[in-house]
Amino acid sequence: MDEQEQKYIDGFNSGYLLAKHEPTLAAQITASPNDHNPFFSGLVNGKSEYEREVREWAKSFSRGAPAQDDRDINRDR
Repeated sequence: MDEQEQKYIDGFNSGYLLAKHEPTLAAQITASPNDHNPFFSGLVNGKSEYEREVREWAKSFSRGAPAQDDRDINRDR
């Protein structure tokens, strides 16, 4: 593993943890683009990965909800 790759991995892990524990700060830091720095690229991608996992986790709640039956709605009237 070369130095650039290690910096990317360190940035990715930092971005993931920052998004998890300090999402406002993570958004502020990643708002200014710096594509030439491997640590920053990892930071942005780590933040995005955490946000993707949260969206998938939230979707899992709606998938398991039973569809409401029209007969149940009419019964209450």
